[in-house]
Amino acid sequence: MTSTVTIRLREPATEISREEILKQVAHLSGSLQKPRIDGSKLEFEIEASEANSIKPHAERLCAQIQRSLRALERKVVYRTQAMDRPVFRGAASIHDGIFMAGRGQVIIEDLPLKIFHYFDSALAELERQWDPRELLTPTLIPASVLAKCDYFVSFPNTVTFACHLQPEAVALDRFRARHNGKPSVDGEALADMAPPEACLSPAVCYHVYHRNQGATLPEGGLIYNVRGKCFRYEASNLRELTRLWDFTMRELVFLGSRESVLQERERGVEVVGAFFDNLGLAAEIRTASDPFYIAPDAASKTYFQLTAETKYEVSALLPDEQRLAVGSLNYHTDFFGRAFEIDIQGAGPAHSVCIAFGLERLVCAFLAQHGTDPSAWPESVGAAVSRADTFAPL
Repeated sequence: MTSTVTIRLREPATEISREEILKQVAHLSGSLQKPRIDGSKLEFEIEASEANSIKPHAERLCAQIQRSLRALERKVVYRTQAMDRPVFRGAASIHDGIFMAGRGQVIIEDLPLKIFHYFDSALAELERQWDPRELLTPTLIPASVLAKCDYFVSFPNTVTFACHLQPEAVALDRFRARHNGKPSVDGEALADMAPPEACLSPAVCYHVYHRNQGATLPEGGLIYNVRGKCFRYEASNLRELTRLWDFTMRELVFLGSRESVLQERERGVEVVGAFFDNLGLAAEIRTASDPFYIAPDAASKTYFQLTAETKYEVSALLPDEQRLAVGSLNYHTDFFGRAFEIDIQGAGPAHSVCIAFGLERLVCAFLAQHGTDPSAWPESVGAAVSRADTFAPL
């Protein structure tokens, strides 16, 4: 049985505080569902037995976020022409050719898959402007690498661990006997698991830093492009194509001096903005923050990212006044350079920038704005999709 919990906010939520509250409140409990904010009120559904214990935590979270972010306003660094008159010919929900295979897991086929291939190929072509090195990376990433990335401290809520049974006959026989005839894994299974030495990678750029660990790079730095599967568990925020547990990312990663990587990010803003203009998509490139875990320093990290403008997101419009972050252009300062002991010849620890896109989210935003009738699409997309057999296979 569930109950509706209502939290009275101290003042009407700004767009930034609203986004942060909804991002973080989902991690207060596994049973928390349907968080929404209407003016000065936050509501969510939760198991009745948890309602009284969770409410004060939600109240403190809201107060902390509103207090920290009250005076902040977003900076928009690029606004597409379609933002002046956005059109929605489709929906942000499930379409034909999109099958939700499990929580945060999607199977894509038919027309949506052709659009997926289009974005994959079009972004690969866009990345060639920088003449990057190409990396093929694994889906797994060593837990020790994520620790160096500070991931277990900043984002423990999103980690997906890659576990396996202990390679011992007693544990294997115990597990097998217990699961004879059972429809799924039981609640005792973790006791049979070995400590996880790897995780499912939450971002493909981490492999780039691992690849260059301990290296001294040339004065001009290095540029990589990489594409791979990523995994972020986001509790009740997981929903259809807009927020998946298992998704595909393309990233362009720059390692170099502070001045060089920031210059490349500014160039990236113009290149990415023009790409979205050519697609006729209503979107903005604007300041944003990562989904930090609900810890005492989460609000200060969010405040720093927004004020220092270290994270730009590509925010596309969806129906019903919703938005979807389909990409980002992030500046990491020299954090990864120091963590992985990567130096630039004559310039000290490497600074880094990554330009990243979620392919499934791009499919979602495109279908929501342009619909499923190719005759209403930008000519370049329609022509490319009609030649879908020329796309490289996955």
